[in-house]
Amino acid sequence: MAGLREQIARSPVKAGDPRLHDYLLIQLNDAPTERLHAIFVDSASDYIADKQIAEGTITHVSPSLRTLLAHAFEAGAHGVILAHNHPSGSSEPSAADEAFTSKMGALLAAVDIRLHDHLIVGGGLVLSMRARGLL
Repeated sequence: MAGLREQIARSPVKAGDPRLHDYLLIQLNDAPTERLHAIFVDSASDYIADKQIAEGTITHVSPSLRTLLAHAFEAGAHGVILAHNHPSGSSEPSAADEAFTSKMGALLAAVDIRLHDHLIVGGGLVLSMRARGLL
């Protein structure tokens, strides 16, 4: 896993990068509860840091915006890629996922941090909400 993180850190981070997907699959695919993970990037989309932001139950995670913002500010991030898992095995976004993504995008934008994407990990797949037109 450290090797994948190093590979990601050496080039601009793109939400569609297969190395990022592999890293997130290792981090999240087999987790028994929903977890929200954030990858923080600078203005050139270069990797700064990544961190688990919240852990929930088998069916949902309720992250604190305060916690996410604190980590983003601490890292000096200009952008964030969010990722969370669905222990059910489905990578399809729920209505709650769509609402959360919309809210988070607006709140981050209000403090000049861009939400690059929200990825959902489930069943060995990674789904991009941006690619689906949901962001």
